[in-house]
Amino acid sequence: MKDRGVLVERYDPQPEVRKNAEKASDWPYREEAAYLYRMAVLFKDRLIDPLHHLERERLPDPVIAFENLRNRNTLAAFRLTRSPEGLQNEIIMNAEHYIDQDDKKVWEYGRWAQLESLLHEQVHEWQQVFGKNPISLKRVYHNKEFVEKCESLGLHPKMNEGYHLKLADGPFAILMKEMGITRPTDIAEIDWTRAGGVPIKRDWFRPRPEGGKSTLTKWECPECHLKVRIGIKGDPEIVHEPCSIKKGEKVFFVRADNLAQAMLGISND
Repeated sequence: MKDRGVLVERYDPQPEVRKNAEKASDWPYREEAAYLYRMAVLFKDRLIDPLHHLERERLPDPVIAFENLRNRNTLAAFRLTRSPEGLQNEIIMNAEHYIDQDDKKVWEYGRWAQLESLLHEQVHEWQQVFGKNPISLKRVYHNKEFVEKCESLGLHPKMNEGYHLKLADGPFAILMKEMGITRPTDIAEIDWTRAGGVPIKRDWFRPRPEGGKSTLTKWECPECHLKVRIGIKGDPEIVHEPCSIKKGEKVFFVRADNLAQAMLGISND
């Protein structure tokens, strides 16, 4: 019930979205979608949210999407806002990292790396739904709560950056062994962010500025997407009055690159 006694109707479209994906015979990602949906449920049941609580529901199953994120430094992303279709808890696998093999779409770095990325994004979902310190469009980074949850599962993301410092171990590795997914053995000491340009552990990356481009910083209203450019390096704390009036609370401009990352991914690397 809402504060005014209005019944809140709850509807979860995820099962129908999943069913549609798994039956889309003309879609090249159908088999991958079916596999990742199964793994997401397994991760929830075995790792992220295994217990049933009296005081709350369990973690919602995510919506799995495939999209070319136009940045090979991105493996996957968790969408903070609703998707254009109005869906929540969407995990996007970057289609740039799929190759065609035997008439199928195959993740080019193998299942282990792919599933580390999937679990990483599900931890973002867990933090947004149940975390005490979820992030917002205005502050996009991998904070202490996120890192501690990942570490408890065997993932090792770098604080504030998001990329993984080493291959996963712990509960994640145990589950992979049960499933017969082999842990890579020839890459343990490699810096994943520089190994031949293969950023296997990053789920988002802030591109380095190139020469010859404007030194002004682009800021954007997260509601109406009005954009401005200013020369201030820090947060100017600009309030967009029309959207603030419409929403009933102050709406601050955010950095345009942060907003784009937050809408498709949760980190600000």
